[in-house]
Amino acid sequence: MPVRPATAADLSRLAAVEALGDALFETVFGPLDWPAPLSGEERAAEPGFVLVVGEPVVGFAHVLELGGGWHLEQIAVDPAHGRRGLGSALLDGVCREVASRGGRAVTLRTFADVAWNAPFYARHGFVELEAEPEWMGPLREAEERIGLMRLGGRVAMVREC
Repeated sequence: MPVRPATAADLSRLAAVEALGDALFETVFGPLDWPAPLSGEERAAEPGFVLVVGEPVVGFAHVLELGGGWHLEQIAVDPAHGRRGLGSALLDGVCREVASRGGRAVTLRTFADVAWNAPFYARHGFVELEAEPEWMGPLREAEERIGLMRLGGRVAMVREC
């Protein structure tokens, strides 16, 4: 399935795909009490871009333009379509899009010890940042507010594009 920019018709599916992906975290953390996913319309209204895969959408990547750089805010694949390379294709699509917009790298924040988080990203060229950029402070604070830190270690990572 090719990765492509999201259209207005795709946006209504994003929150459902994310909720399905989030359900996998219950197998690691137990019942979740974090906020519901943003709507696709909310994501599309933020500075950056949204890429999708599938028709109807079965996966997406949302990248924010923050602090003069590019940040992967969310990537999600419907688990019924998992283990088929769609997450990898989305990551490659993100790097292509970032490069086409003049960017040289993309960052993210993720769980350090969840198999489909930091270890997955490391296999795809992301490396842990030694020091987080100052502009990441609000992202870290938002994670603290919604309780992500109490679930496990978080890391900031970067991939050159």
